[in-house]
Amino acid sequence: MNRLTRIFRHGRVARWHTNPDLAHTRDTIDGHMSRTARMILALHPMPSPKLIFAALTHDDGEHVTGDLPPAAKRRLGFKVALDIMERNVRDEIWGPIPITKEDERWLVFADRLDAWMWVQHHAPRVLHEPEWVEAQQWLKSEAIGIEALDAYWLITAAETAR
Repeated sequence: MNRLTRIFRHGRVARWHTNPDLAHTRDTIDGHMSRTARMILALHPMPSPKLIFAALTHDDGEHVTGDLPPAAKRRLGFKVALDIMERNVRDEIWGPIPITKEDERWLVFADRLDAWMWVQHHAPRVLHEPEWVEAQQWLKSEAIGIEALDAYWLITAAETAR
């Protein structure tokens, strides 16, 4: 299969397919990766080109594994193996994407912020569940740590509106 076809097909992977509250929302990793990159552009004072590139491609390896939540990977006992497989598949298309620890921190933050915002928009009732309360607290703390204050205030406003 040629590279352009692989890129197109990889982006069509469905997100949330294992979550009964969100499976119907029809999100794809293309949409998710794009939103992740745009959040970084909106929040980061000077994002590196490598960080934006990583954000736009970080889940391309899920074409092989599917979009399994980290908790499911851990429960299956395959988290490390699946993460390596996903990275290797992504690297087959794009090559290695070395980013700094600080850029990795921003990528993980924006990735999780997109998930939280998706849930807030499509199924806000589940934000009361312990895993989402914990995610929200982590996001607030991390937003302060990386000085993404617009995100902090967005999350805090959602918390007080409940």
